[in-house]
Amino acid sequence: MTTLLLYLGITVIGYFLGSFCRKKNRRIPLVGTMQTLAIMILVFVMGARIGGNEEVVSQLDTIGLLALATALIILATTVAAMFLGRKLLGFNRYGLRKGEVAEEDEHDGKAGGMNRMTFIIVGCVALGIAAGYFVMPSGFMDISGNLMTLFLCILLIFVGIDIGTEGTLGPNFKAAGWRVIVFPFINMAGMLIGAFICGLILPLGMQDAFCVGAGFSWYSLAPAMLASYSTKVSAISFMHNVIREIVSILLIPVVARRVGYIECFSMPGAASMDVCLPVVEKATRGDIAVYSFINGAVLSAAVPVFVSFFMNL
Repeated sequence: MTTLLLYLGITVIGYFLGSFCRKKNRRIPLVGTMQTLAIMILVFVMGARIGGNEEVVSQLDTIGLLALATALIILATTVAAMFLGRKLLGFNRYGLRKGEVAEEDEHDGKAGGMNRMTFIIVGCVALGIAAGYFVMPSGFMDISGNLMTLFLCILLIFVGIDIGTEGTLGPNFKAAGWRVIVFPFINMAGMLIGAFICGLILPLGMQDAFCVGAGFSWYSLAPAMLASYSTKVSAISFMHNVIREIVSILLIPVVARRVGYIECFSMPGAASMDVCLPVVEKATRGDIAVYSFINGAVLSAAVPVFVSFFMNL
């Protein structure tokens, strides 16, 4: 809860700063550049944490493949569920209600501009993994979590500034109404459907598959909860969540451009409110980033409930 309040507070501060500058007709220079730089550093550190984790690296050939298959299946069912859900709720692929289409071309161009960012992120993740495995000192893992929190806060304040500068948050929320709260539950349904499919076709077992899927991509809490249930399932959960987060970062720009804005923030699950939030904002627009934050907050709150439920079946 403390972390959630920290991220929310940082974003709100940025929002009010951006709103103040918009009203005074002032521009904050280099907002986009600072976001891009912070994203690069953040995903580099994330990659280094993977490369520096001997347990993860040593199990890439066995548990890693199972975690990868689980992540890809759940990602697919998540996007499919959100696609059907936003259609039923009357949103177009830009996350707008019918009749609100004046800025579609501009939004499409913004998503298209993320193609270069996708390649940058791939490179930063790869460099991070290599650095974590070959270069980083043993003490790096102890401070890496704090580094991620620091650069995440830097990202979120610039995301808030972007949202405040746009000035469209209020009207878009009013147009979306109660439907915004429905999206996290559609997201949960999509992930649990994916877990069910994993239980049917992968050598996991139904209960284990649901335990992994119910982590909703929170790679720190869910594996820790599952450690008392099964070391193997805990390791699969951790690697599944990390893989899903990285794949989401890479594919968010593609999904935003080719499928839909709402579908793209469903992919990272709980991480849609923190690590993946700036990527969502850059690939879409400010109000979609707010939907993304709400999605991640609801899913984060649901993780302890769902993981405990499936562990104790």
